[in-house]
Amino acid sequence: MVEKAQVGLLGLMLELYDRVPDLKPRMAAFAQDLATSLSPFADVDFPGVCNTRDQVDRAVATFEAEGKDLIIVVLLTYAPSHIALPALLPTPLPIVIFNTQQLQTITPEVTSDETLWNHGMHGVQDLCNVLLRAGRPIRLVTGHYQDQSALTQVGEWCRAARAVRFARRTRIGLLGYPMEGMGDFGIDQTALLAQVGAEIHHIAMRDVAARAQAAPMDVIKAQMEDDRQRFSIAPGITEKEHEASSRLEWALRTVLQEGSLDGFAAHFVAVGEEGWMETLPFLAAAKLLAEGYGFGGEGDVTSAAATALMANLAGAANFTEMFSMDPAHDAVLMMHMGEGNWRMARRDEPIHLLRSTLGLVELKVAPLLLAFSMEPGDVTLLSLTTVQDGRLRFVAAEGEVMDFPYVADLGRPHYKFRPKSPDGLPGFLTRFSQAGGSHHQALAYGHWASTLEKVAGLLGVDYVEV
Repeated sequence: MVEKAQVGLLGLMLELYDRVPDLKPRMAAFAQDLATSLSPFADVDFPGVCNTRDQVDRAVATFEAEGKDLIIVVLLTYAPSHIALPALLPTPLPIVIFNTQQLQTITPEVTSDETLWNHGMHGVQDLCNVLLRAGRPIRLVTGHYQDQSALTQVGEWCRAARAVRFARRTRIGLLGYPMEGMGDFGIDQTALLAQVGAEIHHIAMRDVAARAQAAPMDVIKAQMEDDRQRFSIAPGITEKEHEASSRLEWALRTVLQEGSLDGFAAHFVAVGEEGWMETLPFLAAAKLLAEGYGFGGEGDVTSAAATALMANLAGAANFTEMFSMDPAHDAVLMMHMGEGNWRMARRDEPIHLLRSTLGLVELKVAPLLLAFSMEPGDVTLLSLTTVQDGRLRFVAAEGEVMDFPYVADLGRPHYKFRPKSPDGLPGFLTRFSQAGGSHHQALAYGHWASTLEKVAGLLGVDYVEV
């Protein structure tokens, strides 16, 4: 379940209007109605109408102390900008101005009182002007508070702010080291922390191996039985193989939980070469992705962070890679070595528990993995990548997972992705690479490009949609 954003609603009004009978209670009721309209996207805290600088200062300070994700400013009726500017300028919380009002139409029967209740618009213009002059970013949504288009835009800002709060505290574990020679996901750890907020923590191979050996047998047996209930076990898989992958799964889950980590990256060569591990964490990655953790193959911590971010936004995400072009269908065959979120598998086909045929490293026990084709549906692809001067960039694309059956010979998670591209597959792939998109991506169901653009804007990183 995706958590709602925690939002502070700053409702402004001119102090002089206190002289108008019943106006302030009317504006308070309007604000409460507006908060209800936003409830699908956020838990909204409205502390009451603010019409003095002191009231605004206290409200903003409370929002900060309570750790809100976002402040939504609404000019309930006119209010001068300078009652809010001193508090809004220094706050670290993102600010979105919702330019709205109660009336949906102005008829010849409109009264003077009604215009008084519905003239926050020039207060918005006042506030935006001074924010611009003060160098504070202006994030503005205009529309009626019951209009779905306007609410969708505000909802995107709410989700984006919550995702940014998550990104600013993301912790990614690295098991081993990034694969040598793959330069596109190379990252300066300081740059990642400074620009996105993600921290990298090295996971000791010896520690994971020791935990795997000491795993409680009753828990391991329960995990294995759950696998047998959920998945189609390939003939020939031994109890020893299943137990080794299950022990590694338990060990990594324990490390992630104890370290308050949001995901991990692992490089199969590094895992296999030091001799600590009996097997590779393919099954572990599939199971942990399904629990909402991020993952990056070949030691790709940026993709682990991207997958964790997409899971935070959408509730589930997958680590993936463009493998082969399918020009006849304007699509790309997507897969990797054996890691994939099994909760995104087709619902009309079994999920197969197989022995990996990787054979690239020497192991004591053959690794197991989950193989399936993904459920068709609309999706969003994200690459978190580095471009010139060490700047981070979101490269995003919307499209669809096509209706494509499970191909047994592939022996790993796979699907076909067709981008929503005006000039087909060639145009998409050209723009993706020209934008610096890396060869690892995160993928989630749903339309998230607009929200990702807002996340990038709040983080201060580049954004390119291809």
